[in-house]
Amino acid sequence: MLKPVFKIEYENKDITASIAPYVLSVTYSDFEHGQSDEIEIQLEDKDQLWKSSWYPVKGDSIKLNIGYEDEKHLNCGNFEIDEIEFSAPPDIITLKTLAANIKKALRQNNSVAYENKTLLQIAQEIANKHNLKFVGNVKDIKTKRITQNNKRDLEFLKILAEEYGYIFKVSDNKLTFYETAALKSQAPALIINKKDIISYNFRDKTHDQYKSCEISYHDSKNKKVITASINGSSTKSDALKLNKRCENKEQAILKATAALNKNAPIEGILTLIGNPHIVAGLNIEIKWLYNLSGKYHIKTAKHTIDKNSGYKTELEVEKC
Repeated sequence: MLKPVFKIEYENKDITASIAPYVLSVTYSDFEHGQSDEIEIQLEDKDQLWKSSWYPVKGDSIKLNIGYEDEKHLNCGNFEIDEIEFSAPPDIITLKTLAANIKKALRQNNSVAYENKTLLQIAQEIANKHNLKFVGNVKDIKTKRITQNNKRDLEFLKILAEEYGYIFKVSDNKLTFYETAALKSQAPALIINKKDIISYNFRDKTHDQYKSCEISYHDSKNKKVITASINGSSTKSDALKLNKRCENKEQAILKATAALNKNAPIEGILTLIGNPHIVAGLNIEIKWLYNLSGKYHIKTAKHTIDKNSGYKTELEVEKC
């Protein structure tokens, strides 16, 4: 039988053996879009060590690997302690961390006007500003002017990505920017069998599903309102109508497509036997759920090793 294991480094020192007797659970949350990855470590503290001589320091680095003994582990990346929580009874300390490159500068509000820049150039400029490696594939989307008005760089990029149909994330010293449709078009990375499942919950909904999207924008050059529309795959008769700032019809179509595809008709939560090969952004195939079977995209992957219940992987997914 496979034995779940983890490795924890504190300030680049392996402390796994020292703290293993106190660990109640370790959780790594891997988000595809819009927020930093996180790890959370819950520790038993009946000897009051963590309140005294072992008191952790906010900002100190933590590295986590998770998986099974004698098999390849999932390298969760580098993190910094962001919050320390104490509770009793029983005496428990919880360390909450954020990806190490979510620095103070990334959280500060900024006002910047980007003129005659492509979407790629804006993303690269912000990556360079924070000494992050840019990773991604962005279409040549030209803009005359985009204004970041008193927003954090992270918030600004999240809004920009969603408006044009991209996912955005900062983790492990990388700024990631990928087209959502391109990720969902990739082949499934693995097949989920019934024996892998602990529990599941799926929702097949009509809310926020539209047959088409129509965007109206003001053409300043010709001084008139222009309308652009696209059709979707929903069988509903409702049309989504929006007013957006667009510089041309190409931008309007891109924004209409992103808005139309924002919400998948089928979404679900899967809890699996722990699998260190599963990360957010991958596609999986489910074959045993009858009408719900098919290809799904992973939005969030949460890996937890618990002292009592073992290793589980919880996925937030949507139908491709």
